[in-house]
Amino acid sequence: MRHLTYIIFVAFVLSTLGVSSSLGHDVGEPELEKLQIWKQCCAGQDCVPQNVKIFRKGEEKVAVEIEGTQIKVDKEKLSPVPSPHAWVCYVDPARGIANENIRCILFPEKPSTVRAPDTFDRKVELKPVPR
Repeated sequence: MRHLTYIIFVAFVLSTLGVSSSLGHDVGEPELEKLQIWKQCCAGQDCVPQNVKIFRKGEEKVAVEIEGTQIKVDKEKLSPVPSPHAWVCYVDPARGIANENIRCILFPEKPSTVRAPDTFDRKVELKPVPR
């Protein structure tokens, strides 16, 4: 009986804290949230919708503009997804827009300039990294 009480307590604490490192986070896009790339990139709940333009792909780097900041990111960090929004997943959202700080960029399968949704409830202020 004591072990059962402990197991129930641990399950309650984990559900209360919202610990779900293998599931990504809920952003109201079920098709996106089902994808393995979403679960891998966004398990830390550090993906934010942002305005992204993809300019040109090179051998190893891709020229992109994120929220007005032009940078080059590693080609393997970009993945097309079934979403009308672009999602940028950061290693540390407080550090800013830089290749080293971007885990992945998930962009709509249809090429275009995308706009971040105005109603997303998680606002993160990102500043360009000084060069």
